[in-house]
Amino acid sequence: MTSEIIVKTEHALRPILITLIIAIPLAIIGIISGITIEGVPFSEAEGGVLSALLNALFYTIFAIIGVTLVYLSIKYGKEKVLRVFFIICFGFMGIFLIFFFLYLILAIFELFALIYLIISLIISFAAGFYLSYSLLSNKSSDLAKNTALLLFGALIGAFLGIVLPTWTAFLLVGILSIYDVIAVFKGPIKKIIEMTETDETVNLPIDMTYTDRNWEIGLGDLAFYSMLSTHTLLLGFQLDFLIEFGLVGAIVPFVCTTIGVLIGAIITFQLLKKRELLPGLPISIGLGILFYSVSLLIFWLL
Repeated sequence: MTSEIIVKTEHALRPILITLIIAIPLAIIGIISGITIEGVPFSEAEGGVLSALLNALFYTIFAIIGVTLVYLSIKYGKEKVLRVFFIICFGFMGIFLIFFFLYLILAIFELFALIYLIISLIISFAAGFYLSYSLLSNKSSDLAKNTALLLFGALIGAFLGIVLPTWTAFLLVGILSIYDVIAVFKGPIKKIIEMTETDETVNLPIDMTYTDRNWEIGLGDLAFYSMLSTHTLLLGFQLDFLIEFGLVGAIVPFVCTTIGVLIGAIITFQLLKKRELLPGLPISIGLGILFYSVSLLIFWLL
């Protein structure tokens, strides 16, 4: 899930804003549906912070495996095999995510008849594999690829924002931010970039970045920016001392988090004028959590 941001344009915030604009309504659907789901192997209610740490490490392992597979496929010339594997995996992930949110919509309107579920499944299968193909096929246009990437970023971010318990969510983005630094400066991301720069015959088997002429932003960055923002929005309707302030208590911390994420992205973009490569998560996630924490403290003191 780690990725790099390469940017040389004032429009660099556009994909982040578009992803958030898509993810926020999805999160609101989750709030209105009232359905509570914990997408973690270890219950925070029983194990507390230790369970949250194990959950975060569980998800981090998948991120490490994904990046490592890309590196090994390039190293051993298995790019085509990996591309097919990722298209299938992202296809099923797209199906699941789209059906998840369609089901929440059905739950809101209490439409549980079999015909509605079948229609939702058909839409999910068609849209899921189309998005996966558009994102990962080397025959896709930049517009189709970028659109699919933004939609996947919003779907993944909103889903994780809804199903992850709070401590798991914050620990996950924290651990991934640390891994992002390691992967970019010392780990597989650095090695992948070096291989593509030193050998013109080497091509990335998959390219999960939003591309616009001179700059790129990765799917992992977009997904976890939106996850952090959407999760803080949900918390606004769950924390007792925020509920007392009504919509203000729900919206202000979320807005503060989002502003922190955007400021962090701007800082990262500016730093990239001096460096060729930087991790996309640490500054944005750090400022997002900082701004959120300060807003919570202010409401708690009021």
